Amino acid sequence: MRAEKIITLSNFLRNDGMNVSIRSTITASGFYEQYHEEFDNDQLKVALKCIYIKNKSDEDKFNKAYDKIFNTQKPQKSRKKPEKQDKKPRNIPETQEEVIETEVIEENSSYNENIQLIEQRRQQKIVNDNITRDSLIMLDNYDNRIFDICQRLSKKIANQRNKRRKLAKSHTVNMPKTIRHNLKNGGHLINLLKQKPPVKKTKQVFLCDVSGSCQWVSTWFFAILYGCYKTFDKMQVFDFDNKAVDVTNTLKMDFKNTYEINSVHQSFGVKSFGQSDMSKAFREFLKDANLNRNTDIIILSDCRDWKGKSVDGVLESAHLIHEMTKRSRKVIILNPEKKIRWNTPTSCVKDYQKAGAEVYQTNTLDEFADVVSKL
Repeated sequence: MRAEKIITLSNFLRNDGMNVSIRSTITASGFYEQYHEEFDNDQLKVALKCIYIKNKSDEDKFNKAYDKIFNTQKPQKSRKKPEKQDKKPRNIPETQEEVIETEVIEENSSYNENIQLIEQRRQQKIVNDNITRDSLIMLDNYDNRIFDICQRLSKKIANQRNKRRKLAKSHTVNMPKTIRHNLKNGGHLINLLKQKPPVKKTKQVFLCDVSGSCQWVSTWFFAILYGCYKTFDKMQVFDFDNKAVDVTNTLKMDFKNTYEINSVHQSFGVKSFGQSDMSKAFREFLKDANLNRNTDIIILSDCRDWKGKSVDGVLESAHLIHEMTKRSRKVIILNPEKKIRWNTPTSCVKDYQKAGAEVYQTNTLDEFADVVSKL
């Protein structure tokens, strides 16, 4: 087969952990068959890279696999037509039976490759589904596969939000205005006036607990926000432990794994160990944040205020959350603990609910993505 090298390249990339689809292999095969004689080695490498690479972290894997297979420099492009050869190449079958037999072998080989690829994709989907449904506490912070899954979840969230935005802009006809406007035409509906939707740009402010009890969750939560933050009209992100720090600008950085995320966030002075002082952090946040009735506050926390003090039998942090509800449209708390643990004596869920906050269980990546997509 002319595209034998492409199939080998696809297998190399799959074995190295890259997500290579059947469509990518077919596209690369068609491109290679058509242009491998016209393109030099560098041009061919760049073109195939555009087809195969979906994540920047896969670029090194592609370069290694490509160099193994296409290790010879291709000749420069030449516009001269190749000279006709009198003798037939030795590899061309001489008889019709040999031609048919060769085609059957190639078709069987291609069929087996496709079956193998489909099975690999099915197994990979099972693994990915299990990861997104497992408890976040079971995930490995240094597993690049999970970071890639967060990026794919972010793309789904972005697509859902963009669809809703387009539907909101699909104006319906305003019949009263249309009739009045067309009276000069004898009442004939020549021009249709469409209803303009009210402009409501909501600002989302995220508060992420990065202390020891929640750091393992806040990393994945930020990874999801990092992939879909452009679909929000206005967004601010704060990390808090014993203080609140604005880390919104980090959304514009280039991250390839969770280690880079944690390193950058820790450079702001927040600590990923110990216990957070929620009252102190919330007080700083209320002083610095610009809140109004079009603001949604989303707090990522396990609702364990270990250093909390009570005022008249109510936690000070609950008083501050009540203040947030008065100065914003609503306050949402994303709790990574299962609901069965919300009734323990150390949990502050009931206090925060009485203060006016809405509390949601976000124990898995799927639950995280579902809540973020509906904000």
